[in-house]
Amino acid sequence: MVGMQDRVYSFLLFSIFLQMGYSQQTISGFVKDKGSSSPLVGATIRVKGHEQIGTITEINGSYSFDVPVETESLIFSFIGYQRREIPISEIKDAVVFLSVSATFLDEIFVVGYGTIARSDISGSVSKIKKEDIEGIPVHSLESTLQGQVAGVFISNNSGKLGQNIDVRIRGSASINASLEPLYVMDGMVINSSDQISMGDLRLNPLADINSNDIESIEILKDASAAAIYGSRASNGVIIITTKKGVVDATRINLDMNVGWSDPTRKRKWLNASQYLELWDEAFANVANTDGQLVGQTGEQWKDKWLPGWRDGYDTNWEDLMYNEKAGQKQLQLSMAGGNEKTRFYLSGGYSDQTSIVILNSFERLSGRINLEHRANAKLDFGMNMSLARTLKEVAPSDPDYAAPAGIIGQSPVQPLYDPDNPNELFDSTVYFHSRFYIDNTELTNVNLRTIGNAFLNWRPLENLTLHTDFGLDLLSIKAERFYNSKVARNTREPNGLKRTRSIQNYNYSVNNYANYKIQKQEQHLDITAGMTFQELNESRLVVAGRNFPNDDFQNLSSAGEIFSGVEDETAFSVLSWFARLNYNYDQRYLVSLSSRIDGDSRFGKDNRYGFFPAASLGWVISEESFYKSKKFLSYLKFRGSWGLTGNTPLERFPALGLFTGTRYAGGSGIIQTQIPNPNLKWEKTRQIDVGIDFGLMKDRISGQLDYYIKNTEDLLLQVNIPSTTGFPRQLQNIGAMKNKGFELVLNSYNLTGTFKWRTTLNFSKNANKISNLSGQVIESGVSFINVSRAIEGQPIGVFFMPEFAGVDPNNGDALYYLNKPLDNGQLDKSTTNNLNEAQRVIVGDPNPDFIYGFQNTFSWKGLELQVLFQGVHGNDIYDGGGRFQQDGFGWFDNQDIRMLGRWQQPGDQTEVPQVRFRQGTFHSSRFVEDGSYLRLKNISLRYEFPLKLIKKIGFRQLTIYGSGQNLWTKTNYSGRDPEVNTDFGVFFTSGNIASGLDFFTPPQAKTIVFGLKVGF
Repeated sequence: MVGMQDRVYSFLLFSIFLQMGYSQQTISGFVKDKGSSSPLVGATIRVKGHEQIGTITEINGSYSFDVPVETESLIFSFIGYQRREIPISEIKDAVVFLSVSATFLDEIFVVGYGTIARSDISGSVSKIKKEDIEGIPVHSLESTLQGQVAGVFISNNSGKLGQNIDVRIRGSASINASLEPLYVMDGMVINSSDQISMGDLRLNPLADINSNDIESIEILKDASAAAIYGSRASNGVIIITTKKGVVDATRINLDMNVGWSDPTRKRKWLNASQYLELWDEAFANVANTDGQLVGQTGEQWKDKWLPGWRDGYDTNWEDLMYNEKAGQKQLQLSMAGGNEKTRFYLSGGYSDQTSIVILNSFERLSGRINLEHRANAKLDFGMNMSLARTLKEVAPSDPDYAAPAGIIGQSPVQPLYDPDNPNELFDSTVYFHSRFYIDNTELTNVNLRTIGNAFLNWRPLENLTLHTDFGLDLLSIKAERFYNSKVARNTREPNGLKRTRSIQNYNYSVNNYANYKIQKQEQHLDITAGMTFQELNESRLVVAGRNFPNDDFQNLSSAGEIFSGVEDETAFSVLSWFARLNYNYDQRYLVSLSSRIDGDSRFGKDNRYGFFPAASLGWVISEESFYKSKKFLSYLKFRGSWGLTGNTPLERFPALGLFTGTRYAGGSGIIQTQIPNPNLKWEKTRQIDVGIDFGLMKDRISGQLDYYIKNTEDLLLQVNIPSTTGFPRQLQNIGAMKNKGFELVLNSYNLTGTFKWRTTLNFSKNANKISNLSGQVIESGVSFINVSRAIEGQPIGVFFMPEFAGVDPNNGDALYYLNKPLDNGQLDKSTTNNLNEAQRVIVGDPNPDFIYGFQNTFSWKGLELQVLFQGVHGNDIYDGGGRFQQDGFGWFDNQDIRMLGRWQQPGDQTEVPQVRFRQGTFHSSRFVEDGSYLRLKNISLRYEFPLKLIKKIGFRQLTIYGSGQNLWTKTNYSGRDPEVNTDFGVFFTSGNIASGLDFFTPPQAKTIVFGLKVGF
């Protein structure tokens, strides 16, 4: 094996210097819009049969490049236009006109282990191009997809930077396994597992990737498209293709922008006078006849717990959770070029973002090199590699007192700064708060990540290509949490506390496959077969110390006591074989067959291998001779697919009995941490998809319709087991889940002349139901917000709690429906003021009924305006913070402004109970609200200066632009932001169940960016 590798490496090095000369000719001309005769900037010209040889047009639509003398024809293409193939004899110095095509039938899609034209697709695949994501002010690539792809629900859970973004393709298909899609970048499966911080936050694993380097993103949604990836494809596949070099003069591009951010919305709280009025009222409502409670008057209670309340302070604590200097600075420099033999793309990027909330920032420095070399007509090879250093300042999780938004619980009658020492924070507030952390802590995660692969393509026969590649994803994480003596009120460590964690992830893969194509008259056959191997190793070291000499000594070597240390290592591997056959007869009848066999080390030895087949059919009825409707219905294709995909456990050794070393009474020992389950097997999802692709009025309007059914069986479920085993749960294959839905995509070229107007609409409806749990009761597992549950016959994660029935107008008591089952099968809807008597029932569903997005693009000469709206409808949100923010002064927390509408006297009609000091409130449907919203997700305006004005100063391109994100939101949700899910992270027994929860969670950022692009 080693000898073979040495020979391959030597061959690659030799080939780099191998040059085989041949005669060339120079071809030049212009490419223009047929409707308006305006030049098409960035149109692509390729040599037929040697697609790696090509160029793109300049701002005036011109091009010039060298091609081999034996070239017979060139292929001209541009996004949104019909592709043309023209003989070389008809091209020299000529103007080539391209016509608008809304169906993009010649658009090429990257799919598993190959590419395919849109016209040949019989499955469900969507594509996002670089033009669709340029200028969007986000720090992670998932956000660029939001509102742009049917069937893909993306949620930024809060306004904190660097945290995980949920991506759901056609619904949730698991309870305990991953719900995230499989991510493939330049042919390599990358590590997309959540990075869990030391505060148990889910950090975004894709934030290390610079979205400015992305050429296209393909989303494989149905099983026929995704099954080629077998394992982990139950949640769909997202394929990322990065930019490549061009056969042309070297092009240098510089993109700079700067932006400012604010919260999308702030909540309203009681001011000082309102606070004191309601607090006094709440105290009086529970005090005895002497005006006392527990032997103290109201004045005495406030003097003890609210020092400074007599001094007239009126502090707006909500504003103090936000960062006044929130915004971003980004710089991207790239170079692309090459000739007919070697192409290259180089880039470097810097992003510096300051969150809208304190204690949170994101900084990324990245670089990329993509290199391709054609040694001769039969052999080419290359590499794709990115390097990134990401620095995240990680704010504490929402339930922590020191979380940014937790500061709103403070009383407005207390000051921020100590009146006796204005340079110090006031240390006698009701609760510890986040402003103490600003100068007294170090809460950082530093990622160093390398993602790359080297590949080789050999064509020993005319139609046969042999491909091999080796991919590597290296991730090093260093997390540090240092707390000095000034925050001892929260840490309970008077002399400082330090925790540090080091994680090393080593993920590599090898892909080998062959592709054979046959084209004979009307018949086109494309066969791919191969194997792949992937292994991921992870090691972790965690050390903690305390009792530092003073606050200036922050390294663990200075700690007086090292009180904790953990070291572990884990791994898994996957060995796979796959094959796919695509058949196309006369562009009318399409057949695709694929299969994959995956062997995964995480399963029991007798169930390690899974078989994942898929098939799809397509019929282009508009190509039939009997079809007479081409004047109106210019294109019509029916397609259908069936396939089986798999999902794997999040744990690395779930089928094995595990033991670990431990310490006890100064000695060491061994304890069992997991009992074995040798019968553990794959979680499998069967999916059926039927769809229609259509074009109207010569493709001025085009679209897609899809209906799908996804059935997941053998759920990987943490099952409750008898306590006599010594363990509470075990991962087993129990249960089933179903998703079914409908998707619609419409593209319309409303105007195609000098002034262009294009509209894109997508709509998706998904219904989720848990069909079988074998009697298991599964809850989210968080004691103070344990309201989410998985229930047979219901969608995943429904809210399960007492049902609020309003306020008793006679005495101001909160009322609840009893909801006890009656003999007739109905529920008793009589009410009680005793929460303990009310039965828990389903009171809400966090899953949306449907999601949608629509975008309009207007362009006139060099001016372009894009407007994208994104919406979610029918989902519920549980405001878990309402227990404290609307509890009628269960303690001294400030209250939501709505508490002014509380019950005060008999006959009052209100939904706010009487305020009662120290009575508090509990989970109920009172805090469940409609989370539907419509949002102006992004708006951008750009202007490209005419080439004739800028070429004299040496510019090839000069563009100024501005964009805004989340500028306007329409919602009935009373919280800060309807796009929310609190960041409890691994606090949950089942994070898939817990969604739509708001618990002192910061809102999304509203961002405005101005930038400049320069091309040389």
